Amino acid sequence: MPYETTEKSDNNFYVNDDYSELERCYASVETFIEKISQGSLRSLIINGPPGVGKTFSVESYLKKHASRKYKMIAGHMSTLSLYGNLYHYREAGNVLVLDDIDSVLSKIEGVNILKAAMDTKPSRRIYWESSSSLLNKLNMPTGFDFQGSVILISNISFGKSGGKLGAHLEALKDRSYTLTIANNSSESLFKQLCFMVMKKDLLSSFLLSAKQTHDILKYVDDNMEFLPKISLRLAIKLAQLVKDSPDNWYQMANTGLLNQSN
Repeated sequence: MPYETTEKSDNNFYVNDDYSELERCYASVETFIEKISQGSLRSLIINGPPGVGKTFSVESYLKKHASRKYKMIAGHMSTLSLYGNLYHYREAGNVLVLDDIDSVLSKIEGVNILKAAMDTKPSRRIYWESSSSLLNKLNMPTGFDFQGSVILISNISFGKSGGKLGAHLEALKDRSYTLTIANNSSESLFKQLCFMVMKKDLLSSFLLSAKQTHDILKYVDDNMEFLPKISLRLAIKLAQLVKDSPDNWYQMANTGLLNQSN
């Protein structure tokens, strides 16, 4: 079962694959983020399955192009925290990145605040309509003009959630530019993984040889049906095994990464 021998034994096999479509996709992502960083675009939605490099790419391009303040927030976030962060990053050229903040997107109040921040109107006014006593303690106003930019990174299929929330999420998409990176098929996810490893130097910090890097991708390729998930994290876990245990890394991978029921 694991680590089968295939014809893909040439160390340059994955290097020489055709990544032109992904190159164009990421060139578009970089161009949009450059415009966001300049303040000429107000919002962007990066959509796609988990583990394909959405966060990695956005952070890389912001480090390269951002001339003002930017902040990336991942995990749980309250509606009040969203309001406060938009207030602190309200100036033109500032960028607030919300990375899979489902706690905000699942609430109508949070979506409404984002709709105001991401609107296409010349003047974007954001209001806090709840009790203002807490805002007074935080030294924040009950309303402000937002001139910064917002990037949403999400696994949610906007417009397909149904009900009132689905309509609100579709409204966010209508206000923004949306770029989709990869899809959920194993072939697409593996192509994305190869691209990030071979073209975007995902594993460069591990100082692996060309053969070791090739063997990692070959392992994923050969055992795709036995792996619970194909993602960048998978490549990083394999690289750690190769670095720490170069002589028996694939046996360890078989035990620690493959579905044992197969």
